[in-house]
Amino acid sequence: GLADLKIATTFGGGRLAAELVLTLLKDGSYRKHMDLLRARLSRAMGETSARLKAIGITPWIDQPAGLFLWCGLPDGVDAADVARRALADNIVLAPGNAFSLSQSASRFLRFNVAQCADERIFKVLETAMAR
Repeated sequence: GLADLKIATTFGGGRLAAELVLTLLKDGSYRKHMDLLRARLSRAMGETSARLKAIGITPWIDQPAGLFLWCGLPDGVDAADVARRALADNIVLAPGNAFSLSQSASRFLRFNVAQCADERIFKVLETAMAR
């Protein structure tokens, strides 16, 4: 069947793919790409952190770089409620309890800084926290 054909035609490693990976590693293309990616993430981390602080959301740890930023909401504000309100405006947020087995992170949100360039995120967050 189709599964057998797939296995038969992709059983061994593709020579072209192996050559491509070797070239990328040898000529520095991958390293250059990763350096640019790290720099972009570092900028995004700083910008996102500053924007969140300006609306009263505090980073749990101030970090210079990375993909995710964990933040605490003001006292009395539940992250799941904020996430539900934001979803009504087509903004998807990650409430802390989605990542907590003990369900002890109801004040926290996790932000993907690479996805926080949209100005609407901060406006929606501010509105959602005020309700």
